[in-house]
Amino acid sequence: MEIIGGIRINQDLEEQLSAVYEEIMWLAVRPNVTPSVARSWYTHATVERLKKHIRMFTGCVSKRAVDLEEELRLEHFLRIQTTLTQLVEKHLTQDIRDAQEFIETITRCEQVHIVTRDENYAAMKTKGDYGAAGIELVDWSTLSYEKQLRLWKRMLQGKVANYRDYEPKRNY
Repeated sequence: MEIIGGIRINQDLEEQLSAVYEEIMWLAVRPNVTPSVARSWYTHATVERLKKHIRMFTGCVSKRAVDLEEELRLEHFLRIQTTLTQLVEKHLTQDIRDAQEFIETITRCEQVHIVTRDENYAAMKTKGDYGAAGIELVDWSTLSYEKQLRLWKRMLQGKVANYRDYEPKRNY
């Protein structure tokens, strides 16, 4: 079992991700299919069955997500869609077939923060510049038990691979 980006990649998961990469690259060479459309095979079609094994919470939450009752998102701060699109484009133009690079990119970019829906859109518009988007992050460990529990149940439990690492514990 290999650990890439903090994620345990067993043989089965590696085979699944390699298969997704091959499907993406197969799509990418089809007529009228852009790298972005090919990439969407991962980000929109196959991610549901894989995310519980590879998506990792960083321990960072926006201040607004902690204090307000708004719609929340798991925000890919490393710009997963853009990064994967660029990878597909590079592999096409340089005639590269490297599933391992794809797997390493996925495991690096499947890190998420908890933010509000509006902050998620602001981050997209500013290409991930949290300062320009007005997003201030706080560390999970600074949150009260009650706030951790609310966020854990709503955003982490069963939705990220490392949710157990952030399960709230009362400090008696």
